[in-house]
Amino acid sequence: MVTNVNGAGGAEMPLGAATKVSVGPEWRGLVRLGAAAAVFVVVMIPLQAAIFILSPPPSTVEDFFALFQENPVLGLLDLDLLLTLDYLVMIPFYMALYVVVRRVEPAWGLLALVIGLFSLVLFVVSREATFSMWMLSGQYAGAASPTEKAALLATGTTLLTQYNGGTFATSYILGAISTLMFSTVMVKRRIFGRLPGGVGLLTGLTMLVPANAGPVGLAMAMVSLVPTAAWLILLCPHLLRVARTTPLLPPAR
Repeated sequence: MVTNVNGAGGAEMPLGAATKVSVGPEWRGLVRLGAAAAVFVVVMIPLQAAIFILSPPPSTVEDFFALFQENPVLGLLDLDLLLTLDYLVMIPFYMALYVVVRRVEPAWGLLALVIGLFSLVLFVVSREATFSMWMLSGQYAGAASPTEKAALLATGTTLLTQYNGGTFATSYILGAISTLMFSTVMVKRRIFGRLPGGVGLLTGLTMLVPANAGPVGLAMAMVSLVPTAAWLILLCPHLLRVARTTPLLPPAR
């Protein structure tokens, strides 16, 4: 049996039943875009992992400058160009999740959305080094004096410190919290059944340790790729199904 539940006190859902979720026609394009975003990120995950394994990022500013002079594209990839694109693509994905859960938990869904979007903003801010290091490498190559080179190295060091600093860690943890909140609502309200929400909880838990927290953080970041990909794969067909479903309840206000 399937029963709809709304945030304003709709019918109680029988134990073990799944909530049938639908959206109005004005939201269907956004939900489809969210599903497409999930597919894009899933495709990018193995590509990014392969780049990291085959071309680990340099450990010093001088090595980064040399890499940019030799291969600018690889330098950008080693400084998370693809991951930055992933984060931007996640905007419609987070919004699609909000559109889905707002019928049953509008307040918690909105909070999860705000936290998720703030996480994306912080991540993009923390990636200032991605293009700036490329610019600095050109200036470093053309510097005429040791003083100029030293100043450019100091600037590069500052950028890499910010790149691996607290802003990135905060973004990472907020992303985990947003994932946990969305997934908790899915499990609690049986949205899409138990599996997607359960895998989402696992994904959020593996993301609670920032990737820049030493070897443990790096290991957890690699481990988290598996449940993250599984979560996105599980959600994609459900989002597409929601976009095709005729709503039985008026939209939440």
